[in-house]
Order: sequence, then structure tokens, then C-alpha cells
Amino acid sequence: MTPQRFFNTLKRRSIFVWSVLAVGLALMYSFRGLVPSSFAGVAHVVLVAESGARDPSVSIVDLPSIATSTVVLQRVRNSLKLPISLINLKQNVSASVLGRSSIMAVGFHDQSAERAIDVSNAVADELSRYYDEISTQRYDVNVNRLSTELAGEANKMRAIDTAMSSVVAANPFVVSDKSIDNITTEISTLDEQRAVALAQLQGDQALAATSAGGPLRSQTAQHEILAGDPAYVAARTAAARDSAQLVSDRATYTQSFPGLPGELAKVQSESDALKREATRALSDPNAYSPSAAGTLAQHTRQLAIVAGDVARLNQLDELVANAKSTLGAVPTIGAKYSQLSAERTAMETEYAALATRRANALANRAEASSLGSVVVLDRAIKADTQLAGGRTRAAVVAFILVLALAVGTAFLVESLDPRIRRPEEIEELYGIPVVATFGSKA
Repeated sequence: MTPQRFFNTLKRRSIFVWSVLAVGLALMYSFRGLVPSSFAGVAHVVLVAESGARDPSVSIVDLPSIATSTVVLQRVRNSLKLPISLINLKQNVSASVLGRSSIMAVGFHDQSAERAIDVSNAVADELSRYYDEISTQRYDVNVNRLSTELAGEANKMRAIDTAMSSVVAANPFVVSDKSIDNITTEISTLDEQRAVALAQLQGDQALAATSAGGPLRSQTAQHEILAGDPAYVAARTAAARDSAQLVSDRATYTQSFPGLPGELAKVQSESDALKREATRALSDPNAYSPSAAGTLAQHTRQLAIVAGDVARLNQLDELVANAKSTLGAVPTIGAKYSQLSAERTAMETEYAALATRRANALANRAEASSLGSVVVLDRAIKADTQLAGGRTRAAVVAFILVLALAVGTAFLVESLDPRIRRPEEIEELYGIPVVATFGSKA
């Protein structure tokens, strides 16, 4: 079909074309609200690479694939808690490099303008972080392994330090090179202190023995007890009075005086009674004498001093025994301490070597990270992102479909019309050429 025939058919059936177009456009206008609006958020990132001898981990052409990878999108989905599937998220995320530059646009289409902005910015941020992980991943493995080994060596050194501290606490002389001489000197010092303590104990025991009160009290104490007893004093007064009377009567009368035997018997009886009172007063447990009380207090103090001397002597004996035991154990304990010290030194060397290797690994990681990085150049904002792309696209598609339907309707009506209007139709119908026509040309 020639273009002229095509346009002639449309012109001839224009009433059908315009009718279908009118109906289609009316339907499009009626159902325009059923097509949801679509919003696109766009953020821009730039790949900053160091101009050195080594290239960054990936180039700009690889960034779109990384930005739309499931690793990045799953992290974005988790961080934003998006209620959409990973497949749907991947379908609506776009990433494209702007020309030959190192700038890439990251976009996201969604019915919510806020979500479109948030997702596009989140993808840009996560792309920057994930790029750093890719650049330093091979170094991170080495750094983590060395860190684990360093922690293990540190724990071993702490265990050895604890064991060495226990040995030193029980045997403080093992840390010295002259431990045997030090222990011997300590034993000699303790022996001298023990001799002094023993002499002090013996002197204090002798002094305590002199101040001890026996069954017989001193004359001063007995006199103080008897002088303080009323019954004894009364009996002594009566006996002294009657004895004085007897002496007076003997001086006055002769031996034949009849009253002298009775007085003599009375004096004798009072003398016996005075002895009994003296015995009773001295045997009374509650009898009090200032001098006896002072002597008893002094004796008690002296016994306390003796007990302290005994305790000091026992303490010195125990210290001497411990020192001699330590002296005998010096070879074994010293060998154990030396072994622990040697192990500690070896571990310090190993720890220093691991620390150096870890520092070098960290330096290599920092260098790899500095070779290239993805920087968010322009974040998506609402003023730049609100679009009606979904509705416009649906309107264009619907218009094209209505136009195609109108054209198709015109040709359908044309094909259903049995009338012959052109010489070409006669030639197609009979298979012979038309020589001439009469009348107006269709």
C-alpha cells in the first residue's frame, strides 16, 4: 500500500477515525485518576581515585552493577525496613554513569516521594560503604586473624604473670640471683632475735616467780588483814586489857592472893580465842590487804609479759623453720621461676612480632582504602525529585493505542465496503491491467 492510498483511506474514513479518537480520549480522561503518580529520587556519587601507581579496586563502569547488587539493596532494605520485596526494589533502582565522567546517578522510582528520596540516598550511602569493604576486604581478613592471635598471646602472658606472681608471693627470694645468701642471712638474723627473746623470757619468768604470792602471806599483809578484822581487834583489846590487869594484880598482891588463878585462866582463855580469830581472819578468802592486792596485780602483769615473750619466741621459731624450708626448696622453685621467666620472654618476642605484622596490615589496609573511594556528591531532595512519570508514560501509551485503534477501525470499515473505487482494485480483482477510465477519478 502506497502512502497516498493510506492517507486517502484515512481521509475517506475520517469520521470513524475521529469518532474512535474522541471516544478513546474521553475514556483516557475518565480513567486518568486510576493511574498512580510515580516519583523518582536521584542522588549522585563520584568515584575518587588516587593518581598513583596502583588503580582503585573497581572502576566507574563497575559501579552500576555494585549499586544494584543484591548485597547493597538487601542492606538498604534492612536499614530502612522497606515493606517491599528485594526483587521489586531491584526493579525500581537505576544506576547510570553520566557520559565519560566519574559521576554516577543513583535513582529509585516509587509511588511515595519520601520513599523515593530515602531509598536513592540510602543506596548511595551503602554503595560508598560497600566500596570501602571491597577495597579493604583482603586486608581485613589478615588484620582480624592477627588480632585474634595477639589476643591469644596476651592471655597466655597474663596466665604466666599470674603463675610467676604466685611463686614470688610464696617465695619472695626467688627473684634474686643471691637467693641462698639472702635466706641464710635472714636465718642468722632470726636466730639472733630468738636468742634475745629467749633471754628476755627467762628474765621475765624469774621476775614473775618473785612476785608470786604463796600460802603464807607477808607479815605486812597479815598485819593489814588482822587490823581490818573487827572481831580480831575486839578480842585483842580484851586480851590486852585482862593481861594488863593480871600484871597489875601480881605487882600488888602476893602469890597467895585468891583471885590470881582466876585471872590467869581468863587471860589464857582470851589468848587462845585471839589465836583462833587470827587464824579465821587470815584464812578468809575475802580478806583484803592493799599490799597483797598490789603484789597480785604486779604478778598478773608479769605473767602477761611472760606470755608475750613466749608468743614472740614461738613466732621466731616458726619464721626460722619457714626460712629453712624455703632454703631447701630454692633449687626447685628457682628452676620453675626461671622456666616461667624464659617462657614470658619468648612470648613477649612473639607478641612484638605479631604486633608489627598487624601494624603493617593496618597500614596496607589504610593505603588500599585511600586509593579510591565513592563519595556522595549530591543527595536527593524533594524539590528535585517529584515527577509524574508514571501517569505521563501511561497517557502516552494509551494515546498510541487509541490512535492505532482509530487507524485500524478505518481500514476495517474500508475492507468491509464491497464497492470498487480505484483502478487498482479492478486489476487486483480480474488480474488484467486497466487501459482507460471514464468519468471523475476516485
